[in-house]
Amino acid sequence: MIPALAAAFVLALASGVAGGAPAPRVLVFDLGARDLADFERNAALASRLGATHLVVTGYLPPATWQMQPPGEPYPAWFINQPDFAKIFPPAELKPYVDADYAEEVAKILEERCRILRKFGLKAYWSANAPQVWPEAFFVEHPELRGPRVDQPNRSRNAFFAPCVDQPETIRLFGEAMRNLLARCPEVDTFSFLTTDSGSGFCWVPGLYPGANGPAWCRERPMAERVAGWLASLQQAAAQAGHAVSIEIHQIEPRQWMIPSFGSPMEIVRKLPAGLALNNREGPDGRSFMRSRGASAWRMPFRPVVGVAVPSLMAERDGGESAREFVSFGDPAVQADNLRLYEATRAGAPRNEIARLTLLRRTAAEEVGEALADDVLEMWTALGDVDRRLDSVNFGPMFLMGHLLARWINRPLVPFPAELPAEDKSYYRPFLFQAKGEEQADNLADIQAMRMYEGWGAKMIFQRVIETALPRAREAARLARRVRDGLEDPAKRARWDTLSRRIEAVGCLLEGADHAVAYQAYLDRARQLGAKPEANPPLGALNSWERADIMQIARAEIDNAVRLRQLLLGSKEPIIETAATPAGETIMALSPALADQIKRKIDIMNRHWRDYDRLFTAPNP
Repeated sequence: MIPALAAAFVLALASGVAGGAPAPRVLVFDLGARDLADFERNAALASRLGATHLVVTGYLPPATWQMQPPGEPYPAWFINQPDFAKIFPPAELKPYVDADYAEEVAKILEERCRILRKFGLKAYWSANAPQVWPEAFFVEHPELRGPRVDQPNRSRNAFFAPCVDQPETIRLFGEAMRNLLARCPEVDTFSFLTTDSGSGFCWVPGLYPGANGPAWCRERPMAERVAGWLASLQQAAAQAGHAVSIEIHQIEPRQWMIPSFGSPMEIVRKLPAGLALNNREGPDGRSFMRSRGASAWRMPFRPVVGVAVPSLMAERDGGESAREFVSFGDPAVQADNLRLYEATRAGAPRNEIARLTLLRRTAAEEVGEALADDVLEMWTALGDVDRRLDSVNFGPMFLMGHLLARWINRPLVPFPAELPAEDKSYYRPFLFQAKGEEQADNLADIQAMRMYEGWGAKMIFQRVIETALPRAREAARLARRVRDGLEDPAKRARWDTLSRRIEAVGCLLEGADHAVAYQAYLDRARQLGAKPEANPPLGALNSWERADIMQIARAEIDNAVRLRQLLLGSKEPIIETAATPAGETIMALSPALADQIKRKIDIMNRHWRDYDRLFTAPNP
């Protein structure tokens, strides 16, 4: 929770509860907490605002012990998803997990539950399931090996979840559930994502390697498999004297994906009350939980810190429900989300005019009437950027490109395969690339998707960026104008930081455009296979390809220089990074990012003559 949230305490408590629909029986708040002090402040706030539950699994230490074997990138997708069976393991699984890590996380969860108990709150558990279990366990217990759940083009090794059709697996999960509740009795509601990030059931059609599992359980109806596992968890909790509710949901399939469950209502009808699939509670399919969306303010430009886009449209999961889930998003925007939560308790705006009216009122409360229109236009411009980027969303583009492919700090050079190991050492280990060096050297190869590859993709991508970038620059300009119109020094400082962060969004947009275009030029040159003239005649001019790619390289150097200046010139974080150098992972940038960007600049400047090996050098 950020310090500004203290102001939200006062505002929220003073504003009272708006009229509207009856209060839900279960009201879950998702408030990010970096440490126990933050969590206790969150619990106090949630209690005062009428919440019954708080998410307990956010911001736990990543299970880096699962990044095995060395060099395997795929576990990065599930090391931040707390698997209760590996944190509170049954006896048979315990020798195969990292005991120190499990105990560290169990103690954090115990402390969080102790705090919840103090405020009369319950705990909500969010994770992926059934999740990958260690390979060594399956070597010793081959009869329990379930489906392969990795994505074959994004992993170097096969990863398996346990087979929940086996009675022994059911017993192990039941023991893990009882272990969890013995130490964290406040947990009574679970939400599991399946068929993604190292999770899944046997013979689910949408498994990334294809439907698979043990031959013996292939013909077992999916409804019996899923309902049986969910019911067994509920029964294990009941045996320990706890009533729990559990909802499991598939990853939302994109056009090229197969849905996990072809006939979900067949499964729902087999579920007792308190168990749900894809938000449909058994046995009649009523809505399990009403959600107010990802949050009123979203953070679509991560790893840039603190640049929020308002989204105040109707709730995602319409319909009545005795449960409601409210996410307040990233800690950087929780204060704003709390204000808007109070303003929309009776219901989110139902049309654009109501939405803009509410946003302007919020802006006026922050900066005053004279500057409110500038703030509203800034938010609108950022929303435009977000909508334009949705056209290239195969996963958020900033996440896919700047984080997983490290566009933000890797050099653009004509022959990346020839870079010495030292020049690659600061970025190559953190590329989410499973196949090999040829793919890793390709700027457009992101988790084997290559969604931005080719000249046509370059043109489409360029069009998206050239429409988004001016709006990002306009948003930064408006943020500076608001900053200059404020008299309060603290507010001026906050808006100065925001303007720098929005300018960094522009830098990442430019950097993405440069990376995609640069790779397209390299691919074209290699496909044509034209041999540069060693001794071009006097008067030979640059080809358009040579001129363009070198201009892109220079533009990216200048762009990197500006991004580095923004990082070095701000006392507040601009780009989200790990707390320590040791914390850098595929999913987290290094706190030495400014130094790494300087290395990128220096490497690119050392390789200007390499372009002569691709194209004939001019001789005017």
